[in-house]
Amino acid sequence: MKGWGIVPLLFLISVTPVLALTLTFSHPSSTIDEDSEFAIDIQLSCQNCGDSYLRGVFYSSGTNYFGLTQNNAGEWLSTSSDKTRYFKVGESEIIDSSWSGRLNIKPDISDSAYLGPGIYFFKVGRYTSSGSVTWSEPATLAISGPTATPTRVPTSRPAPSPTATPRPTPSTKPSSTAGPTLIAEPTLYFPSLIITDYSLPDGILGAATAAAADIATPTPSLSPVNSADTPPPWPAMLLVAAGLAGILGSFTWLFFRHP
Repeated sequence: MKGWGIVPLLFLISVTPVLALTLTFSHPSSTIDEDSEFAIDIQLSCQNCGDSYLRGVFYSSGTNYFGLTQNNAGEWLSTSSDKTRYFKVGESEIIDSSWSGRLNIKPDISDSAYLGPGIYFFKVGRYTSSGSVTWSEPATLAISGPTATPTRVPTSRPAPSPTATPRPTPSTKPSSTAGPTLIAEPTLYFPSLIITDYSLPDGILGAATAAAADIATPTPSLSPVNSADTPPPWPAMLLVAAGLAGILGSFTWLFFRHP
């Protein structure tokens, strides 16, 4: 009798439904840009599941999660106390205990849990309406940042040595004030005469005396000359004396040549 009491209990255990849930995802690349969004393919297997709410997260360790998930209304959500705001997979969408779809994710670089470009873990969580969560197995993803453009540093070149500019040689300019031009007075040379007979014919002596008188006596000028303003005519007097000496020399030479 005691054995028959155990049989109904074993039967009840065997027919109790067991909730089985698996959540997997795949992503096209192992490296993503911190400013770009990307899509991951989700595979949800769940027996007798109600509505599900999906969220993707990045983390470096522990539960310091960050990341943005786009929900059905197109909103990008980070952490929310209301789990029903995440991407919804309705109970009616799970056919034969399976659902597959795409989830849009991107890093949240404004979150304090983001430590900059580097290697992070990534996983997907399935929330119920009550807030309980089931996580997928994590995968490793690299988040890259903008590539810094190298700055070209100009190479310093020695400054060219200054070239000395030759100074112009001052040209000698003639003096603007020209001094008086000195005219050399002619030097008169007379032949040495040896006179042995000092007697001259009266005709020759008279003619010479008359010629000398005509040369020595100046012809009066028609215009009055102020003697105080006019300097003595030394050049003219010298010329007259020279002419007179020449005439006397000529007569003397003629006289001794023809006695």
